[in-house]
Amino acid sequence: MGVHPAGMRRLQLDDDAERGEPMTTGQQDAGLRQIGETVARSGVHLQFVPQPALLETCWYTIGLTGHDHPELILFGMPPDLARPVLHDIAGDVIARRRTCTAGQFAGDVLGGHQAQFVAVSEPDRHLPVAAQFYATTGTAVTALQIVWPDRYQRWPWQPGSRVSDMPVLGRPAPPT
Repeated sequence: MGVHPAGMRRLQLDDDAERGEPMTTGQQDAGLRQIGETVARSGVHLQFVPQPALLETCWYTIGLTGHDHPELILFGMPPDLARPVLHDIAGDVIARRRTCTAGQFAGDVLGGHQAQFVAVSEPDRHLPVAAQFYATTGTAVTALQIVWPDRYQRWPWQPGSRVSDMPVLGRPAPPT
């Protein structure tokens, strides 16, 4: 798949990321403080991880761990789709209207399209900023990936799928 794991990147502020410069410890601390302020204000922060291919680009939440819920990660969608999806689910989780679990299928999170929640096997590697954010509290981060099929309802792990380049970070539920 060739995806550069999100865990290999350091937290970067937009200006630093554009210049490709590594961050100083002070800048990282400031970035984590900004995330904390966003989480305190709105309950969740969305972290963007750009990649060369759209299916490898992802967004993930930071803040759901504080509500005893796994963080969420979503690959392969442009910002105008990924952000509202994650904000809506996170809002429902925070308001206790929804609980997402590994292996769960949902038809109401991607505009009526089927999705599956897959347990992320190495959340610290794939959601490094969330891991950094919660490291000071000693809280372990868990995560669920929202995986979606192609327009023919073939999942990324199925033969002939048109979304087979989408990374799947855990073991999907067996077919029913």
